[in-house]
Amino acid sequence: MCYKVIIADDEPLILRNLTQIIDWEALDCEIIGTSQNGQEALELLEQEHVDLVLTDISMPGMTGIELLKKINHLAHKPIVILISGYDEFEYAKEAIKNNALDYILKPIDYDELEDCINRAISRLKDQKMKEFEYEKFLIYELMTREKINPEAKNKMLPYVAVAVKTQELNIESIIQKVYDYVLKGKAKPYVYKMTNEGVMVVLEFPDHVPDGSVEGFARQIVDHVEQKCVVGIGKQVDCLFDIRQSVEDATELLKFGAFTKSQIITAESIKGEYKPKQTTADLMNEALDYIKNHFEKDLGIEQVAEQVGLSVSYFSNLFKQMTGLTFLEYLTNVRVDHACLLLENLDLKTYEIAEKVGYTDQRYFSQVFKKKMKKTPSEYRKMFKN
Repeated sequence: MCYKVIIADDEPLILRNLTQIIDWEALDCEIIGTSQNGQEALELLEQEHVDLVLTDISMPGMTGIELLKKINHLAHKPIVILISGYDEFEYAKEAIKNNALDYILKPIDYDELEDCINRAISRLKDQKMKEFEYEKFLIYELMTREKINPEAKNKMLPYVAVAVKTQELNIESIIQKVYDYVLKGKAKPYVYKMTNEGVMVVLEFPDHVPDGSVEGFARQIVDHVEQKCVVGIGKQVDCLFDIRQSVEDATELLKFGAFTKSQIITAESIKGEYKPKQTTADLMNEALDYIKNHFEKDLGIEQVAEQVGLSVSYFSNLFKQMTGLTFLEYLTNVRVDHACLLLENLDLKTYEIAEKVGYTDQRYFSQVFKKKMKKTPSEYRKMFKN
């Protein structure tokens, strides 16, 4: 865990000393920004998830005390250490009143400051552990129960569930070792022993899921165990409250372990392995269903052919053989049939109906409609109104 730090002081020499004399890396800290006034520091705090702030009290524009008061209104409140050139009781009293950790006098005793920073880090570790344990419990509730605490807050972050089935006794420590090797800094792991042979890992990513990272994590787990191991990778979800979808997906994929040679199972790998065993009729039914469910979008033959795993030329020939129509003729029929239903039942303008059945050009839609129905959309509607 690397803690993010910003430092604010209007004296360039002190600012430089604060960044260089303290061995921040040894303290597991990273200085992500410095500023020479309180307003700049506040802007950094609003942009970044900061853990620790060192700030001078006497700065132009916004004092350190004023900055501290602003920090108390932020959603994420970092720990604050105040620095001052004045030994005044009122300053110290204001600092304590507004939840500062400590109050350091200039000239700075850097040993004293480092002790203070260590106390801040100890408090941060306790906070992080409490947050982690709470979120681990909340995720377990989301995985196993229909209802959760209504006060629980959703998090709009990417999550991926990884289900591991093995008789390896040391599997949890192996998962932690692999995580440290593959994903440390890229994700936060929540590990649950679900059964004697099953472990569920929920990975929380800070912003996006790096390509191949989850598969790489799964591959290392498989490579590090001595017992037979099967790993199912659930689909990515984009918020905490949807995690159950990914967990159920990963669990369901484990069932394919008896029918596939692969030890790492994803929806894509199953689709690729089993699609060739489908009959041409199955593939065509899948294509027709896809068209009926997506005709209102900008749909092309390439997209549908890819969906059923066939080349465009083979799909085109197969489609004509099975339906007696070209892809475009069939798509046009579906769109016009749906347009007829809308004209019969809803009082929408022609351009609105055109958009709802996949045409961005109203004039072109009217031409296509008239060619098939021998009437314009307006004439067709009048016929039903009369």
